[in-house]
Amino acid sequence: MKVSLDEAIDIHAGVLKYWYGDRATQEARTRSLDCATAGDFEGFQTWASVAKLCDALRVADWPTPISEAE
Repeated sequence: MKVSLDEAIDIHAGVLKYWYGDRATQEARTRSLDCATAGDFEGFQTWASVAKLCDALRVADWPTPISEAE
């Protein structure tokens, strides 16, 4: 199964939002700065896109984990 970069960004934003809630955007920004510091500018741009998408998501947009639903 191949995943496009846009799909990967959507997935990572959703996971970060689920794990970190309101702190998800800051977590993605930290990862983007880590990439920039390491000279990985493609990674920087990708994580910056994740951060931007995290701003648009709400935690309620993601399903409840199976372990909590039971």
